[in-house]
Amino acid sequence: MLVDIHAHLNSDELKDRIDEILSKCNIKIINAGVDLDSDLETLELARIYKDIVYPAIGFHPEYIEKAEKEIDKILPLIDKAIAISEVGLDYYWIKDEKLRKKEIEVLSTFLEIGEKRRKPVILHIRGGMSDFLQLISSYKLTFIIHAFEGSIKIARKILDLGGYLSFPPIIVRDKLRRQIAKEVPLDKLFTETDSPFLGPEKGKINEPCNVSITLSELSIIKGLGKEEIEKQIEKNFYRVFMQ
Repeated sequence: MLVDIHAHLNSDELKDRIDEILSKCNIKIINAGVDLDSDLETLELARIYKDIVYPAIGFHPEYIEKAEKEIDKILPLIDKAIAISEVGLDYYWIKDEKLRKKEIEVLSTFLEIGEKRRKPVILHIRGGMSDFLQLISSYKLTFIIHAFEGSIKIARKILDLGGYLSFPPIIVRDKLRRQIAKEVPLDKLFTETDSPFLGPEKGKINEPCNVSITLSELSIIKGLGKEEIEKQIEKNFYRVFMQ
């Protein structure tokens, strides 16, 4: 069973081809909302594609300027999800210090809920890793960094804190990600696509079944059978998200 813990099937690039996309492989997908509208769409997708698509409810930090209007409407939806996502810190696109502080406030709210309700949190951290590491140490919860792109030193820090790391198909053209994946124990590792983004070929639309490409690359990196890695990631999925 393939596992994609982070996708956006309701994106413009994929939403009209979902039946076709899901027919290509045997897979379980966590679809991440990024704002109120996409959270509602995610819940509907999970209803239509039950036992294939699972909902994650969140608010992407890139949309921080509309947080005041949406957060209070998003939070009640979390009870309907198996995870909280997409949430996090983005200092790559958000440069204003006041907005960055607001990002931390919003993320803190989601982390508090994750801790209280025992919901795993799948995180987008881009440029705000130092603030995130300081923040996450205050919470006792299960967290996964999606599409991790930091250093080996930071990866080890996340693992020491009990976190998981997730790798998309872009790993086939990203030397640093390959080096980091070699360091991550199988029981702390996930596959994802971030579809329609982060595909194996630059400029081409990514799809969930491309996690198979990530598995093939991980097999080479770790010197293990592809099937062995696939089975362990499936175990990780059930342990983290289905208990």
